[in-house]
Amino acid sequence: MAGDTAHAGTPGCFTGTMHHELTFAGHGIRLLPLAPQHAEHLFGHIDDSLWSGMAARRPDSVEDLAELFAARLADPSALPFTVADGATGALAGTTGLYDVDARLGRAELGGTFFGRPHWGSGMNPASKLLLLQHGFEDLTLSRIAFRVDTRNARSAKALLALGAVYEGTLRAYRPGHDGPRVDAAVFSVLDAEWPMVRARLLARLAARAFPISVAPADAA
Repeated sequence: MAGDTAHAGTPGCFTGTMHHELTFAGHGIRLLPLAPQHAEHLFGHIDDSLWSGMAARRPDSVEDLAELFAARLADPSALPFTVADGATGALAGTTGLYDVDARLGRAELGGTFFGRPHWGSGMNPASKLLLLQHGFEDLTLSRIAFRVDTRNARSAKALLALGAVYEGTLRAYRPGHDGPRVDAAVFSVLDAEWPMVRARLLARLAARAFPISVAPADAA
């Protein structure tokens, strides 16, 4: 890993109670292995508007959210994380790499949400930087994709700003939570594009003057 981040654990290291043991730290955040018990801390962040672009049905209780986290952990092709504030340890949201296929060299970055108090804090670009870096530099993937509800113009604009390429729209891709089926816009970053994307993310984070973590992160 590069000197501006730290990680603990080994890719492909799994236990009976945790899908992986990877932990990343840098740019004011820590990525911790997702756990069902994190639902108790994160459920209060969820509302209808915040959850509207998510593929999963909105959880109605802490128990529902814990079940969703357990389902993510049960997926052998997923590396799900909880995002924590690097200074306070407060849990802010979730993200992860999904449909990871090392043989074909591809994955998707998703399952991302942050509580409103953390919007604009830099946690989202910081988590994308850490996950993209892991995907391209540690896992040597060739492609990392993003799928976005076409109604979520804010996320689409952010992906274009970081250098992801719009590939097209999957029409009626999944059932909608409020009736009609939902179209999904697909974006991607290729390994050859990663240096440019990395530079843009670092420049964005530098503008926010986040401290850079170099101390090893503890496995959770």
